[in-house]
Parts: sequence; structure tokens; C-alpha cells
Amino acid sequence: MRIIKRLLTFLIVLVVVLLAAAFIFIKSVAVNVTNADLPQDIYSETGDLQTIARINLLGLVVASEEDSYLLINNFMNYMFLDSIRSSINSAYDPLGDLNTDATNYIVDGFGYYIDYVYSTLNENNQIVVCISFGTDKYITSHSAIYLYFDVLIEKELLNITVTLSLSEYCISDTKLSLKMLDYLFEKLDKTSIEDSMTMGVLNLDNYTYTVSIIE
Repeated sequence: MRIIKRLLTFLIVLVVVLLAAAFIFIKSVAVNVTNADLPQDIYSETGDLQTIARINLLGLVVASEEDSYLLINNFMNYMFLDSIRSSINSAYDPLGDLNTDATNYIVDGFGYYIDYVYSTLNENNQIVVCISFGTDKYITSHSAIYLYFDVLIEKELLNITVTLSLSEYCISDTKLSLKMLDYLFEKLDKTSIEDSMTMGVLNLDNYTYTVSIIE
């Protein structure tokens, strides 16, 4: 009887410790991404997103180095929004008048959701892609993964090519190993993810994204 009591006590303590550790981890990576973080002018655009994105790329021909990175960031946000609406969820419109799951979430799966994917430009002229996600199934939690891409701009006589190469990524402020990313994509259909990009070429084998003004 004593052995059973000790075993039950041990199991109860173990469950409490694991729950406490999970709670601490969830709190440590919590990020509150909202509609206000989105590029407002891009998400309010009513024109053809691919055309406007291409115009931004064409601007690289005469842009200064500083403006070039801003144009690339704008292009990325137009590309993300166009890809989401074309390949994942045509109703996605988080800044629109409707307030439904279809308009607010890119993906609303079993027990989780992805609500935002957008990019910003940091002080090192890196493109930082934010993937915001959460759950409200059993607990309420919201966080974000940030992917940092180095930008290479190659100018040729009749063409300009932009290549983004992943340098690091993190969940909230916690940096993660690229091996974890490799393992994740081994379990996913990389081809379908790559094909969901409506512009440029995404390569999940070496984590690059390439686009040129002439395709």
C-alpha cells in the first residue's frame, strides 16, 4: 500500500511540475501580434497585388541602396498577401469590415491558428518575416516565429535578382537551431509550400527565396 501511495504521489508531483514547466515556457514565448503590426497601406490595397509588387521590384532599377531594401520589403508583403489569398485562404482580410474566422485567420486548424504573416526591415537591412500563431483549444496562447533573411541584390545589364537567405530564426526572443527547422520540413510537403508562392522561387532545401524583375 505504501508503495502505491508513493507512486501516486510521485505521479501527481510529476504532472504538476510538467504543467508548471509548460506554463512557464508558454509565458516566456508569448507574443501579442495584432492588426496594428501589419503594413496598413498594403493590406488596404484594392488593386492587383502582383502588378503592384512587380512595380516595386522595377523601382530597384533607379533606387538608392537604402530605398532598395524598402522596396524589397514592400514586395515581400505584397507577395505574402497575394500568396495567402491565391493559395491558402481567398477570404483573408484582417483589416476588412467583416469579423469572421475566415477573414481573420490564414489557417484555422484543429486546435491552432495562424493569423499573420508579414515582413519588416531591421537596422541591419535584413528582411524579418513574422509568422504569428496561437491556440485557444485547451489553453489560450499566442506567439510568433521570426525568420531573419540576409538580402543579396545582384544587378546585371538587363536584369536585377534579389536573393533572401535565412540566417537565423527564433520563437519570440528564443533563438532556435536550424536543425529543428530541417526536421520540421522533413515531415511536411515542401513542394506544396514552395508552390504556394505566387511570385519568385522558394527553396526549402537551402532556405532561400529568389525573385528577379525578369522572370
